[in-house]
Amino acid sequence: MKLIVLLSTYNGEKYLKAQLDSLLQQDLRPDKILVRDDGSKDDTVAILEDYCSKYSFIRYFCGPNKGPAKSFWELICNCEEADYYALCDQDDVWFKDKLFVAVERLEKEDNQKPLLYCSRYTLTDAQLNPINSDISSLYGYSDFPHSLVYHTAPGCTFVFNHEARKQIIKYDLDQEYCLIHDAIIHKIVCMFGKMILDSDSHMYYRQHGDNEIGMDANALRVFIGRINRFLNGKIRNYRSNTAKSLLKVYGQECSKEDKRLLEMLAGYRDSKELKKQLLKEKSFRTNTINDLFFKILVFVNYI
Repeated sequence: MKLIVLLSTYNGEKYLKAQLDSLLQQDLRPDKILVRDDGSKDDTVAILEDYCSKYSFIRYFCGPNKGPAKSFWELICNCEEADYYALCDQDDVWFKDKLFVAVERLEKEDNQKPLLYCSRYTLTDAQLNPINSDISSLYGYSDFPHSLVYHTAPGCTFVFNHEARKQIIKYDLDQEYCLIHDAIIHKIVCMFGKMILDSDSHMYYRQHGDNEIGMDANALRVFIGRINRFLNGKIRNYRSNTAKSLLKVYGQECSKEDKRLLEMLAGYRDSKELKKQLLKEKSFRTNTINDLFFKILVFVNYI
C-alpha cells in the first residue's frame, strides 16, 4: 500500500515546521510527502530544503503563484501513482492517528470505485487553543445532489483513492469553472463513487489572520458571510457554472439521473421550464432555512 501526502505552501514559515513534524509523527507514516511551493517570498523554501535534506521521502518543487486551488490541482495531476492521496494545509497540525484512521476506513470499502474520506476537525486559534464551534459539525453531504449546492469538510481532511484520482484529473481546473479544489473533488467522487464521513476529529484546523481559506467559528457569522457574498456578487452563478463544466467533462459517463440534475442546474437561467423544475426539485432540499435561501438564489438567477 502506497500513501502520498500532497502539501501546498505559500509564505508558511510561521507554522510549517509544526505541520511537517506532525506528518513525521503519524502512526501510519506516508511513503512520500510531495510539496509544491506557490511562489513564497519568506523562508518557506529554506524550511522545505532543510526537511528534505533530513528525510528522503519529503520532496518539493517550486512554481509561480497560482493560489491554493490550482496549486493543489497541479500536485494532484502531476504526482506519481499511489493507492491513497491525502491533502494537507501548511498551517494545521494533524493528530497521530489521522492517516491511519483514514486508510483503515477506506480499506474496508470497494477500492474499485472512487472513494473519498473526510472527517470533522478541531477548530483552533493561532496558538492551537481549541475554539468552541458549531461549524465543524456542519461538515457535509455524501450524496451527489447536495454536493452540487453545499460544500463538505475542508480539503485538509480529504484522503482519496487511486480510482478517485483517475476521475479527478479529467477535470482541468485551468479551463473549467470551479473556485476551489476540494469543492470539485467532493462533487466528482459523489457522482461516481462513495464518500466516507468520519464524525471524529483527527486534526487541529488552525485559524489565523493569514489563512488563504479560513473557517469562521460561528454559524451565524458564516450565514451572514454568505449573504454578503451573495450581495457583492462573488459567488454569483458559481454552482450553475460548475454544473456546466461537470456536464461538459462527465456528461457521457454519469448516470441519467445525475445528468438530469446537472442539466437542470446548468440551464435554469436560460429556461423558464428548467427554473420551475429546479424550484420544485426535492433532491436538493435540507429541511432547513437553506432551502428558502436556495429558492431565492434560483429565483434571482444567482445560484
